Amino acid sequence: MASVTRRGFTGFGAGLMGLAAAACGGATQTGAGAGGDATKSRQPLTLRVNHRTEKYIPEVGKQFTQKFPHITVEYLPDTGYEKLVAQLAAGDVGDLMWLSTGVGTYFELASQGHLLQLDPIVAADKYDLKQLFPRAVAVAKIVDNKQFGMPNLIHPSHIGLFYNKSLFDTAGVKPPTMNSSYDDLATTARQIMAAKPGTWGIQTETSFPALLVFVRSFGGEMLEPATLGKKPAMDKGPAKQALQWLFDVRHKHKAHPLPTDKVEFNNGDVAMITTGMWGQTRQTQIGDRFQMDAVLVPKGPGGKRGSQGHVDMWGMYAKTRQRDAAWLLLKHHTSREVAPLLFGESGIPGARPDAWAETVSKASPMFKVFKEFMDNPAPEQLAVPYNLKMQEYQTAVQKALEPLWKGEMSVDATVGAAMGPIQQQLDLPRAGVR
Repeated sequence: MASVTRRGFTGFGAGLMGLAAAACGGATQTGAGAGGDATKSRQPLTLRVNHRTEKYIPEVGKQFTQKFPHITVEYLPDTGYEKLVAQLAAGDVGDLMWLSTGVGTYFELASQGHLLQLDPIVAADKYDLKQLFPRAVAVAKIVDNKQFGMPNLIHPSHIGLFYNKSLFDTAGVKPPTMNSSYDDLATTARQIMAAKPGTWGIQTETSFPALLVFVRSFGGEMLEPATLGKKPAMDKGPAKQALQWLFDVRHKHKAHPLPTDKVEFNNGDVAMITTGMWGQTRQTQIGDRFQMDAVLVPKGPGGKRGSQGHVDMWGMYAKTRQRDAAWLLLKHHTSREVAPLLFGESGIPGARPDAWAETVSKASPMFKVFKEFMDNPAPEQLAVPYNLKMQEYQTAVQKALEPLWKGEMSVDATVGAAMGPIQQQLDLPRAGVR
């Protein structure tokens, strides 16, 4: 991987101070003067940025250009993981990249040498990582305890339990609470279906992050060890108990739609759904059709509520020729002033405790339960396979468990059949060599 040499490291610091001085001068002075002249005299340059389809991201670029008028930001939308890999192969990638820890881009691209290690840059700039949630920084350093990205978002994964408050009120059924158990949740789902025929009781997600939340709530893990694991752990008792609850709510209690059932919470087809804290944004889509509210998924038999600290990152391309400017833009993308834009679109206010705290007073009351969880306890570490092939591993798990959701096989039979294919995926070599 491209490294920061002593000469490059020193040059970075000098260049950064020049850019920062120009920015400060431009912000505090008008007309002639050292600061203003420095800003005007800087050579124009363009930074290219890869990202997905979030609408707020170009708005961040506009904020940045107001601070640094000589820097133009060109955003390259719809360049998610697959397209990004193709662009990297062609050597035509931006200076910065939006990266996810959930679908594998961050860990794999870091391991393959495509991302610039930021530790020496953070040190040179004296950037205070304590501005960020500790778990976000820990996730950023999973690969060899080195930092290849700057966290711009963290959430505790799919721990939200959203419910149709209006439906519960009219049905006369008590909605779930923060103290509900998993048995209570199944009972509540059956009660609401009895009171409101034609309405499903609950709908849960079956993506890997959602499964991990349920498994951890029951005291289990998906990997052994839990982070950078080399073996699947779904065959252990607690993990199988979680899968059994998910099986029963579908096929025993018949309170959960099957994959072939077309239902939509926003249309009032289902009383409760589990998803991440971004579920808050559904109220805007629902409008005045009904009111929703939220608690968190239940604690399991051992009193634990499962979670994982999912983090999005901004990384710098290892071969960028604009390190100074790219670092400034990277920092801006993770700054407090970006949080309102991010929260407005995603329902998540970033990776900084101060931004989360500020958002509480302005957000829907539904946000409070997630904020309290982020404060105490902190979300658990990500379940990342040792070979860092995060996307491929998650796909293998989800495919192996499909018979469970369809009711084609029991928990024991499904898990038994899944262990071999998942182990084969975990046995693959690490993603790339730096």
